[in-house]
Amino acid sequence: MADNASARAELECRILDVAELVSPDVLQPADLFFDLAGEDIGRRLMLTSGPDGTTYCLRPDFTLPIAAQYLANGNAGETKAFGYLGPVFRQRDHGDFEFDQAGLEFLAPKDSEQTFTSIMHFAIDACALYGEDAPRLHLGAVDLFETLLAKLDLPDVWRPRVRDRFGHDAAMGRLLDRLAVPDQFDEQDQLPADDDELIAKIAADMEAAGLSPYSGRQAEEIVARYREKQMLAEAAVSLKTVRILREFLSIAGPAHEQAFRVAALGKKVGIDLDEPLEKFMGRLTELKTNAPQIEVEFDAGFAPRLDYYTGHVFELTANKTGEVLASGGQYDRLLERMGASDRISAVGCAIWLDRLEGGSK
Repeated sequence: MADNASARAELECRILDVAELVSPDVLQPADLFFDLAGEDIGRRLMLTSGPDGTTYCLRPDFTLPIAAQYLANGNAGETKAFGYLGPVFRQRDHGDFEFDQAGLEFLAPKDSEQTFTSIMHFAIDACALYGEDAPRLHLGAVDLFETLLAKLDLPDVWRPRVRDRFGHDAAMGRLLDRLAVPDQFDEQDQLPADDDELIAKIAADMEAAGLSPYSGRQAEEIVARYREKQMLAEAAVSLKTVRILREFLSIAGPAHEQAFRVAALGKKVGIDLDEPLEKFMGRLTELKTNAPQIEVEFDAGFAPRLDYYTGHVFELTANKTGEVLASGGQYDRLLERMGASDRISAVGCAIWLDRLEGGSK
């Protein structure tokens, strides 16, 4: 095994070669993570309260604090490269709650595709510093899925619901089951068609039944949910569309083979996927040339469960344990979600040092 101290020192030098080393405050506003970091991190936050009642958390990752600091400093739209190496804090089923991560965040890069390539190879090289010379590369293409979704024969009301479940296999499976056998919605002719009238009726019924609007859902919420169910029931999804989604999401295995399966599916169903496929094939060609030792797998359903990711995403996993050693991707929607007036491209990766250094198995 490589010497951890020398590997870490070399990793820090490589970060400094390409980026400014930063260390955002350990104590961060918890709302930042509840709003943007997703359920997986949200339920692992280590929380505390300030004197004014503000809820804070110990920094669970670096990406969001770095992005927030970038915007707060008035850098929106400026090309910046940040690196980090330090502790993060998450509740975990196994291992310490405090552990170290390293990584890079490139905000508003001039060439997102080339930056992604550089970051992916940075992660591969970081693993090699610790003796992981040929980790498995798990590759995903968010843009490929979103291109398919945009061109499917699918009522608009369902598109964001399908997108929200991308990367969450169980939730997506339940949704597709529901679309294949839609809920039966019994129209109740006696209910008013006007929302205000329906709210007044439900409020009156609740009062008559002795139900306080403060102890449960208010009449407005009940009507909104009712109208939503009504709208979804009326927006039928064809079984052909459900089959296409299932077939696409089932594509997984050696990357080159799966790229041809995606192309064949697009041709079969008459959906043009050429642009994202060309970019994906270019990625595979580059990896075969510059990292031939890496086994690349593609999973059409693989993505972080965060809707601000946009392009390609990846994980590097250990051959022996299957643990994720590094992960990264393109997340062009994040800074806009955080208040930037325009979409700003961003690419980053995180290195799990505790796993590379043997601190947590």
